[in-house]
Amino acid sequence: MTKTLITRISRLEQYDNSSKTILWEDSTEPRWLGVYGQLKINDNTIFIAGNKLLVGVIENINDRKSIACNNIIEVSCSNDQFLQLHEIYPELISRVKANFPPFIHPQEINIKQLIDDANNKRFVSYYILSGVPKYNELAETFKINDRIILVGPDKKLQNVKLHSNSGLIDFPEALNISTSVDGVTLDEMLKINKSIKRKSLKSNNVTRIENIKATIGKTGLYKFNTFFSYYDALYNKRVYGESTTASSSILKIILKQAETVFKVSMGSGEIREEYFKYFNENNLVVVHGATKAKGTSYQTQGDTFSKQMKIGDYFYLCRSNSHVEVIGRITGDASKCTYEDFEDEGWLQRPYEIISEAISDESYQDEKKWWAPNDNSTCIAVPQHEIDYANKILFVPFFNTTFEYEKKLPIETTSASIMKKPLNQILFGPPGTGKTYNTINKAIAIIEDKNEEEINLESRQGLKDRFDTYLSQGKIVFTTFHQSMSYEDFIEGIKPVEPEKEGDPVIYRIEYGVFRNLCIEASFAIAQTRENKTTEEVLDFSILYDKFSEDVEENLLNGKKVELETKTGGKVLVEGVSQKGNIVIKHIDGTRSYTVSKNRLTKLQSVIKDLDDVNNINDQFREIIKGMNSSAYWSVLNAIRKQKQTKTVKNEIRIYTIDEKKEVVASFQKADYKNHGAKPFVLIIDEINRGNVSQIFGELITLIEDDKRLGNEEALETTLPYSKEKFGVPPNLYIIGTMNTADRSVEALDNALRRRFSFEEMPPNSKLVATDGKLKDNEGFLGDLDLPLLLNTINKRIEKLLDKDHLIGHSYFMLVANFADLKIAFHNKIIPLLQEYFFGDYGKIGLVIGKGFFQPIEEQKDDIFAKFDDYDPSVFAEKPVYCLCDISKMQDDTFKTAINLLLKK
Repeated sequence: MTKTLITRISRLEQYDNSSKTILWEDSTEPRWLGVYGQLKINDNTIFIAGNKLLVGVIENINDRKSIACNNIIEVSCSNDQFLQLHEIYPELISRVKANFPPFIHPQEINIKQLIDDANNKRFVSYYILSGVPKYNELAETFKINDRIILVGPDKKLQNVKLHSNSGLIDFPEALNISTSVDGVTLDEMLKINKSIKRKSLKSNNVTRIENIKATIGKTGLYKFNTFFSYYDALYNKRVYGESTTASSSILKIILKQAETVFKVSMGSGEIREEYFKYFNENNLVVVHGATKAKGTSYQTQGDTFSKQMKIGDYFYLCRSNSHVEVIGRITGDASKCTYEDFEDEGWLQRPYEIISEAISDESYQDEKKWWAPNDNSTCIAVPQHEIDYANKILFVPFFNTTFEYEKKLPIETTSASIMKKPLNQILFGPPGTGKTYNTINKAIAIIEDKNEEEINLESRQGLKDRFDTYLSQGKIVFTTFHQSMSYEDFIEGIKPVEPEKEGDPVIYRIEYGVFRNLCIEASFAIAQTRENKTTEEVLDFSILYDKFSEDVEENLLNGKKVELETKTGGKVLVEGVSQKGNIVIKHIDGTRSYTVSKNRLTKLQSVIKDLDDVNNINDQFREIIKGMNSSAYWSVLNAIRKQKQTKTVKNEIRIYTIDEKKEVVASFQKADYKNHGAKPFVLIIDEINRGNVSQIFGELITLIEDDKRLGNEEALETTLPYSKEKFGVPPNLYIIGTMNTADRSVEALDNALRRRFSFEEMPPNSKLVATDGKLKDNEGFLGDLDLPLLLNTINKRIEKLLDKDHLIGHSYFMLVANFADLKIAFHNKIIPLLQEYFFGDYGKIGLVIGKGFFQPIEEQKDDIFAKFDDYDPSVFAEKPVYCLCDISKMQDDTFKTAINLLLKK
């Protein structure tokens, strides 16, 4: 059976009108498992694009990435009209709404007939008639395949039928199409709908059925205005039966580690019912851009909605606490709300697709959480560690849906395991949770093609030694982002060269940054794996080229004419050598000049084996010479190959300079990066959020994406601003970043960076103190003091007062072996961190660590205040003022007492 994929196309740049093709890019894993994976070459596609259909055939499937469609036929047909085409059997596809998810039609579709019906405006209509006599009276006015529902003599509605030339006929039996009101009277329909508490006006059948009943009584005929009104009135299983309840199968959504579930509230105070109806019908969720932060968070809820929430993230929508609406999945970036005057007032909107609709209209009455419907929050994430609890109290009872984060893959020992590691990842969490510490394990696992589970079992010192070795070899590069980090430091820039002697003018040179250098190293490693174009071949030719250009310059300086032989036996003149080392060729008559690029010539010589076939150069390698004169390239290449000088380096141990490596890389084409098999390189960026990501990465933020890396079909290159060299990111370069969530610079983290990295949370783990810390032999106990309990107690209080992004990490207790170490940890790490978190608010700090760490300031009891009417200064004079104790000077017994007070002992 030929299948048909139906979806909405909102980004029309995916449609090439000239070639009549569509490249449908969608890497969403569940869709490939549940939808796209069923498709084959030559299956059909229908893209709904505004007021037209784009109907085509699948030409190619790039698994987990894209579907290429050709022979696109444009059909003038709106979404509503699409649902009035008989061939599509819209009763089977009721989900075609404003932003429906892609799906495969359950029946085989006669595409030719569908296109013909649409072009000839053969759209069906939907009717209820008072009975057979009324049908016979109006039969000639109906169109073929109009849907007809008759009211029987017993006043009960009969099942839907099709109008035909021979009268009313049933649908094909295999389709099993039947209404939900077969055998129900209009009065019974009205009663059922009145008993249902509607969540919004968007599906209010009561008024519609009252109108149907009145119209049938007067005229004997009711015609539905739209397919949706027809479907909602007659097929709504949630109202008439077979509704989704807790006893039915639960929808399970598997979340990737980087995906998040959010709460979004659109309250009735600012969003009136008619506004809410519009947003629902158009699958838009809106939040005001100036919505304040929750608690003491540095990030506003408006920024959470527009920046933190990513395409592919999930959310549940509630109407304050009156009811919950849907679970949706974000399908687009945030933009200004275009409805009425919402844009001027600062509202933002995001499109979504519906995943689950609410099965209960009751108000939420369970525990009050920030992410729960009964909390006064607008846009806030459901913490990953609370997702199971949210399932229990919210998602199952109200949506019959659960969320579950995917589990880590089991240990694999195959060499393919390296390919499963993300190319770009960020470890995030509060300070002291081992983010930088764990970059060592991750980097070694990548370099050695092992799973992290294997690496974690090895000794720490052995890992550190290997890490240092890879650093010295340049296979791993470690850098830290900071506020003054720039594009020039990271990619390339113009740097001054120190004059040889005083008085010499300052000259400048282009110097590569850390990322540019590492990309050259990684690309060069790929070059060394190629059998058809070795690095020695490229560099040998480079030496010959340089010798040739030196000879040319010397001859020209001595006034000698330099002529080269052309393929046809003629002559061309060499006019000179450019500053970049390119050869400038001029015809004998001097009418035209051509520049022969060294880089392009290097590429040509490595693939052209037969100089006699100059046409072959034009046909197969015009991409290399970019339309330049092939005869000029042939003449220079021929002259160089005639040189008798050669240099053999194949049997020597050779240390290549960065310039030599760059020359090899410059000779590469995109296809040379495919299936490379080269060893990986790793760039570790510590504190990635502290730098201005937009300025540091520049246009390269796109080039680091997996499918934009060199060697992929969608690979991209850019021209660097200073060197004017082509640049792309090789596929064997991995980037690992760390991000401190307690740092206020997190709120400025570029949204583009969020979309291009996978995020792995590194929360505090008190268990490690007991299993891996200095006191592991005592299971984390320092005497009778339970260090894991101490850590958890402090963090529970911080989370209540702030949030989970400002906890303290387990690393502060890992090296504690005695009370002296614990005092140092409190004095140097924990207390200063709490002062930063709470901006010196000793009241809140005291709520975290207790009064044992504070002492009152002794003051004279004299009257220190100025006089002011109606105030008694003695009241304030008696108020105690506290300061933090100097922990380094506390006696051990005093310190132990303070710890016990912290733990409420």
